[in-house]
Amino acid sequence: MFTPLRKKYPGAIIQHHYPTGPETTKVWFTNKQEEEYIGIDKSQISPSELDLLQCLFTEIPLHSGIGNESQASVEWYNYLIENGPLPSITDGEYRIIQFSMKEVQNQIQLREAFQHLLPHGTILVFQADRTGLLIEEKNEWAMDEEQLLSISHVIESDFFVSPSFYMGQFHAVNSRFPAFFEYERALFSFSKTINKQALVQTAVTVLPAFVLHHLPQEWEEHIFKKVVDVFNEDPDLIHTIRAFLENQSNISQTAKKLFMHRNSVQYRIDKFIEKTNIDIKSFQGGILAYFACLSYQSDNLPNNV
Repeated sequence: MFTPLRKKYPGAIIQHHYPTGPETTKVWFTNKQEEEYIGIDKSQISPSELDLLQCLFTEIPLHSGIGNESQASVEWYNYLIENGPLPSITDGEYRIIQFSMKEVQNQIQLREAFQHLLPHGTILVFQADRTGLLIEEKNEWAMDEEQLLSISHVIESDFFVSPSFYMGQFHAVNSRFPAFFEYERALFSFSKTINKQALVQTAVTVLPAFVLHHLPQEWEEHIFKKVVDVFNEDPDLIHTIRAFLENQSNISQTAKKLFMHRNSVQYRIDKFIEKTNIDIKSFQGGILAYFACLSYQSDNLPNNV
């Protein structure tokens, strides 16, 4: 279909695959079936000719997402980063898994590695040399934290650096989806300032510290003062309390986790309840104590604890 246009535009490029990294000096068009593509130098097209070509064919938007070679990747990049139109997708819910790496990597090699590791249908979108997105539709093959950890370890063995991930929530793709993405970007960015050893983060793991971070300092000092005093008296107590809360308030699991006798764990928990008057065996008391632990650790212990 595009071959006759070469008589008018001798330098035009015609190909049968979606243009990868379109040059900024060219304007790209495709036919209705999207089976053929043509790139024409902007300098060869007059404004009236451009208007005519836009009426006859579909113009391919330029994008700055280096390394995004598929049409789906480009569409999602434009939609999320460039405020573009909705991507061409089926009905359903989608989520975004963000990833970042501490060092710049070869995107071609990294893309090949991801393609061998990701479930079929997952869309890989690069934002920059060290960051990107995994777009995943909600289905029975959706990845879990264990799979992401496995992917991280495999990539580490190939590139000698581990990617860190943030698993977003599933949402319907509509006008509000980019806003949800922005909230998740903020949480992922904040997560890099806490628990730096964690390779996979979610709202569940990040939100408590995020909320605490935005609590006024004077409130924090007032609410957690009694707990801080207790931890200052017995610095090791915080490890027992946090482990107890993170193991579903199960004394046996906590003892196993800490390599302690069950009676020792019980004694420490009773001691904390007596001194703070916070019943951490209750749901509400557990929440307050957990925030107190996060507050104390952020002020007194390394971030990677």
